[in-house]
Amino acid sequence: MADPLLIVRDLSMTFLRRAGLFGRRTHQIRALNQVSFTIEAGETFGIVGESGCGKSTLARCLLRLLQPTGGSVRFDGVDLLALGDEEMRRMRQRMQIVLQNPFSSLNPRLNGFDLIAEPLRTHMELSRKEMTDRVASLLAEVGLSGEFMSRHPHQLSGGQAQRIALARALAPNPAFLILDEPTSALDVSVQAQIINLLLRLQRQRGLAYLFITHDLSVIQHISDRIAVMYLGKIVEETASEEIFADPQHPYTQALLSSTPMPDPASGGQRIILPGTAPSAANPPAGCAFHPRCSEVMEQCRTVFPAPRHTAPDHQVSCHLYDHAQ
Repeated sequence: MADPLLIVRDLSMTFLRRAGLFGRRTHQIRALNQVSFTIEAGETFGIVGESGCGKSTLARCLLRLLQPTGGSVRFDGVDLLALGDEEMRRMRQRMQIVLQNPFSSLNPRLNGFDLIAEPLRTHMELSRKEMTDRVASLLAEVGLSGEFMSRHPHQLSGGQAQRIALARALAPNPAFLILDEPTSALDVSVQAQIINLLLRLQRQRGLAYLFITHDLSVIQHISDRIAVMYLGKIVEETASEEIFADPQHPYTQALLSSTPMPDPASGGQRIILPGTAPSAANPPAGCAFHPRCSEVMEQCRTVFPAPRHTAPDHQVSCHLYDHAQ
């Protein structure tokens, strides 16, 4: 059996923040704390959690846009953290990212042709005709006509701009796309169009996705497996249908209870979490969720729970499951 396309083990990212007179004091902000997961070729792995839990930091660490402070990342058998800058630049041909707001990620001075052609110029040697044909083909693949070659970002709707950003990411023929909140800035009807486009492109190209969002309805529709993050750690991971049918971590249960129901009278009880998520600059001891957890036990206040398998493909970090293997 082939190894997963992406293997992440104990990935950590700590920032230093200076404070006090002349910045003499430093505080550690642990944005990621020993995050581990794998992604198979052609699979969609979803990451969900509140704002500030470390989802976007994770995306940037995987691409080495941020240099992780610990752990390992292997992509198609290659240790990404051991690569030099030039080797990593070539590797990014196979790993691309689509960001939340296309208007902030697209250069407003470039038209559609140059936006999509830029990664082709970086990674391939094509003639002008080959470049034009390739850009036209990519536009058609994301559902846009050739007239968008001459349009600038300010002339595009949100959905059109995100399609341009997606065509740009597809240009160097990647095997893996990181999708960081790619639909959250769009209208609901446009969100559905982009999600369907992503599913079609995945089938046609065999792409693997890391899909980052806080929208549970979207992640349920597109993901094969889902990991729930809280304050820089994964607290639960399993198949998409399993996490919605049998959420086991108290935080996951609270997240799912907040999902709007088509018929409020038919749904379960809403779980209201007290307070707010603690700061990564001053996390609580033990399990970071314990100040907000209704199931808190004494060991939760001092010892972080080890990941436990409650089923062959269901992993939870919670002292409620300490008896599990």
